[in-house]
Amino acid sequence: MRPNLLLFALMALTPAGVGAVDYPYQSAEPQKTGWPLAEKGREYVLKPEHERRPGHEANKHLPHLWPVVPSAGSWAGTAWLDTHAKLVEYVKANPGPCDVLLVGDSITQQWGSPLDAGALNDAWKKHFAGYKTLNIGVGGDKSQNVLWRLDHGGADGIQPKVVVLMVGNNNMFFTAETGIEPAAKGVQMCVANLREKFPKADVVVVKILPCHAPGVKFYDDIKLTNAALDPLKLDADPKVTVLDLWGDFTGAGGKIMKELFTPDNIHLSPAGYAVYADRLEPLLTKRIGKNALGGAVVVPKAPRPGAPAAPGAVPAPPAEPGRPATPKTPDGRSLVYPYAPYNAGKLDPQLTGWPLTAEERAWVAKGEYARKPGHEVKRHLPEMWPVTPAAARWGGADEDNAWLVHHAACVEKAGGLKDRIDVALVGDSITQGWGGGWDGAPFNAAWQKHFGTLKTVNLGIGGDRTENVLWRLDHGALGGATPGVIVLMVGVNNAPLVEANGVPAAAVADGIRLCVDNLRLRCPDSRVVVVKVLPAFDPRKGVGRRVRDINSAVDELKLGADAGVVVLDLWDGFANADGTLKAELYSDKHLHLGPAGYEVFAARLKDALSAAPRKDPAREGGPESNRGTP
Repeated sequence: MRPNLLLFALMALTPAGVGAVDYPYQSAEPQKTGWPLAEKGREYVLKPEHERRPGHEANKHLPHLWPVVPSAGSWAGTAWLDTHAKLVEYVKANPGPCDVLLVGDSITQQWGSPLDAGALNDAWKKHFAGYKTLNIGVGGDKSQNVLWRLDHGGADGIQPKVVVLMVGNNNMFFTAETGIEPAAKGVQMCVANLREKFPKADVVVVKILPCHAPGVKFYDDIKLTNAALDPLKLDADPKVTVLDLWGDFTGAGGKIMKELFTPDNIHLSPAGYAVYADRLEPLLTKRIGKNALGGAVVVPKAPRPGAPAAPGAVPAPPAEPGRPATPKTPDGRSLVYPYAPYNAGKLDPQLTGWPLTAEERAWVAKGEYARKPGHEVKRHLPEMWPVTPAAARWGGADEDNAWLVHHAACVEKAGGLKDRIDVALVGDSITQGWGGGWDGAPFNAAWQKHFGTLKTVNLGIGGDRTENVLWRLDHGALGGATPGVIVLMVGVNNAPLVEANGVPAAAVADGIRLCVDNLRLRCPDSRVVVVKVLPAFDPRKGVGRRVRDINSAVDELKLGADAGVVVLDLWDGFANADGTLKAELYSDKHLHLGPAGYEVFAARLKDALSAAPRKDPAREGGPESNRGTP
């Protein structure tokens, strides 16, 4: 059976009354449909998204199923679920018939949404002011997230005449793992879901809009995904129309028309929405005509602080403000990492603490590859590498582990200062390059110029990846200190493994998230500044492009939704408009920073430190007691 026909067979509807499509894989989710969520259902969906992917419960890597099996999104804490709850209340406030239901991601949301100002934008009002329109788009959503929302109250109780669906853009972040055809089939599955829920409605499927530029993987993958939609023949169903806008948004050589996009070359400008509306108008006019219901909809007001929750709203569990949702070990000393349930007791003889036991020293003396998750059962599980703590290994088999010596020096530095630390720097060689670290180099000119009055400890070690930083945090890196601000930058050394070893970019982003969660666990009174990975190599291809993929996946996690976290994006400071590096800022022209690069970094970091003040500005200290507040 051909793959597309097989998927059609798997998309047979469930028996009447169940209200969901029969998906090609039954996940471990305890509540597959319905709203509000029961306690177990809520507990499950608050896990990181990669822990809920098809096959994870059986320790299987099945990325081709990710786009076609419902999965709740995953932002910091409960933010995505709270967003869904708000849209459920909005839909419940507007029951019965409506003219248009808009479904999708941020490009749909930006038509105008109850998540923003509540009003539809000028392009929509110009063409469709008389239409009763409901918009349930959510920025960052992938096809699997849309499926989950539809199955969990996201469109219950309404009867749209036309549904406009645009989804798939955010699936492009994962095509290295999923492949192209599954991304297209995710769109197909969303259509099947909508047709099951609204059998009388017409569905307009808008192909994914172009973004970036020809030759950029994201652009090329969108084009391939749109082409993969064609053999699925979605419009063989007379109630489905496919709308292709590619030619409306590209010009000579396939380049996007910049005036139709915002500066990020992804989202639409007002002129872009005007073009979109022009193409959509004849389709909606044909299906709705003069029978529009009028444009008024109810947008529920946000509840007052302390007011009772609206019916069906998500009940938030008691939690300390700012604490991460990532589960902790029973002793509260560490996070529970994704691989732990499959290899209990074997990840490390000593999961936390410093100094190391003899058994742990023997463990970390092994080559790092021999300690990777899955190695003990001869499984290749690259998606687990960035999210499972691992000590690095420097030196040959008969040599001491020099990396461990450097870690010990960092532990001693942090422990000697304790609560007199204003700023702690955590990361890899770019962090180490600020100076003041294990190698004895003094703080560089940029740090002295901008932050010379602050008591700073530099814990950066060149070559570190997310998994190495996690191990160091679990093994005493902060020495029990509570810095005012912690600056974290890590991930560039994971990028070659994304390019060559099948590590998902999203898994690296999750590794960065776990580093943040670890810091928030150990230093709840510290503020964390997460610096996204700087441009490196050639950002248009290879490892350099994987850096961009990692940063895009970090954006999806919305780490800044935690009030204790600030996310700093320096890309535009280090890359030119054509995507090439500003080589004059790099000492080696491709990765490490020179003096000019650190000056640019410091100037931008200064603002971020000001936005992340420490809780207790009065620190004990010696000569530095009059230093400024970070």
